[in-house]
Amino acid sequence: MIRRPQGFTLLEVMISVTLISLILVIMAGAMRVSYRSIDKGEVRSAYLERLKVTFSLIDDQIQSAIPLGRRDDEAGRLFFEGSTDTVKFASNYSLTEGRRGNVAVTYSARSGDDGTMALYVEENTLGVENTREIKLLEGIGGVRFEYFRKESDAEEVQGEWVGTWTDELLFPRKIRITLTFPERKIVFVVPVRANKVKT
Repeated sequence: MIRRPQGFTLLEVMISVTLISLILVIMAGAMRVSYRSIDKGEVRSAYLERLKVTFSLIDDQIQSAIPLGRRDDEAGRLFFEGSTDTVKFASNYSLTEGRRGNVAVTYSARSGDDGTMALYVEENTLGVENTREIKLLEGIGGVRFEYFRKESDAEEVQGEWVGTWTDELLFPRKIRITLTFPERKIVFVVPVRANKVKT
């Protein structure tokens, strides 16, 4: 009777080591890809949360706009200026101080060093020189402000969207903000609660 030698041959050991190494390489690659996707997901989730909070703050501040008259102006002209890249108004809601007094607010879009735009808000407590500036969003392709103009509440009076606000005796009914990102465009409309119509 012929006895076979106990153990593995060199070829069997080499094949086993090669298969185990291949399995480990595949597993390490899969883990690296999953960690990268988790990191990207967390960054995207944080960015979307920042967008949501920013939109909520802008909405609160614009809805708290007040039709404040200009100082020493007998014509009754209002403190409101609007163009396609800047809007300036008075509000009783401060992003930095909360609901403490009235502030002059300026939202503006500015170009950055990398060719993208950033949205800034500047606040100044009325009657006090204490300007505060916050960068709300960055990496934006474009920012555009538009204003809904309607002179009266009558149904037959039609409103229109304008890019520049020129009427100093009237307050806009709504403000539309369009943010252009590389992958999408976001448009949101904020109603202005404090309306003043022409009499």
